[in-house]
Amino acid sequence: MKIPVPLTSFTVNKPRNTAIPLLVSSPHSGRNYPSDFLDSASLSFHELQQSEDRFVDRLFEKAPDFGATLICAELPRVWCDVNRDWREVDAEMFDPRPPDDEVLLTEKVKAGFGVIPRYVSQGRQVYGQRLHLSEIKDRIAAAWLPYHEALTALLSDMKARFGYAILLEAHSMPKLPYARSCDVVLGDVHGRSCVPALPDIIENILGSLGYSVRRNIPYAGGYITQYYGRPEQNIHAVQLEICRSLYLNAATLKPGGGFEQTQQNIQSLLAALAAWVGSEVPSQSSKQEAALTVEVWPF
Repeated sequence: MKIPVPLTSFTVNKPRNTAIPLLVSSPHSGRNYPSDFLDSASLSFHELQQSEDRFVDRLFEKAPDFGATLICAELPRVWCDVNRDWREVDAEMFDPRPPDDEVLLTEKVKAGFGVIPRYVSQGRQVYGQRLHLSEIKDRIAAAWLPYHEALTALLSDMKARFGYAILLEAHSMPKLPYARSCDVVLGDVHGRSCVPALPDIIENILGSLGYSVRRNIPYAGGYITQYYGRPEQNIHAVQLEICRSLYLNAATLKPGGGFEQTQQNIQSLLAALAAWVGSEVPSQSSKQEAALTVEVWPF
């Protein structure tokens, strides 16, 4: 069944320069909160906003100027997290419970961060009551399904046109509690979501900009990176987590003093990555070429 795409579910900004096979995805920067959700939530608006990858869409907003395509979720992740499998559902949140064959109990779900999250950070519960089962279907139809239909179409079109596609998953993270923290974590699912050259070049670019970079720890890549990263089919995905302390005022949730510099550095990253994409053809031989598809809710 084809689901009508709400105008506010996501935005796509096409290349404003010579197109390249680079898709930047920002699935957690949505700030369009449904009013009935705000009325039903047990947390304040400010607390709910703390779950966002706040302003990541603005950090990458110039991507189309370098030939890339930019897709951004408009609905917030605390309402429906499109970077989860649609079956990652906490059955205890709903009355009546969803059928067992439509539930995928993962570590994310156990921690309260499924496709419809139970918590925001630090164990703060979003709802004071169980939700009706229909909320799952409604939110999947309004947010998850349109985003993944768009991702699938954009990547398929890029591959058809260029022979390959690169997906850069853009996220933000809190300052990591390590003795030696870092500015950026790159996740390639421990080498499984892309050719090695892709995270290598991104790390080199970021290093030249003065950033310290980790690989895969603690973020190896979420659902989107894991699902769409298929190097054997010449679709390469890498996740980028940038520390919010570099650009965000944590108290006010407004751009911090380093926002403009971080934005400029992201533009430098995009320019250098675009130049590399224009001169290289990442590939990994495969005996089988399969169409990119998405497992969706069985309407």
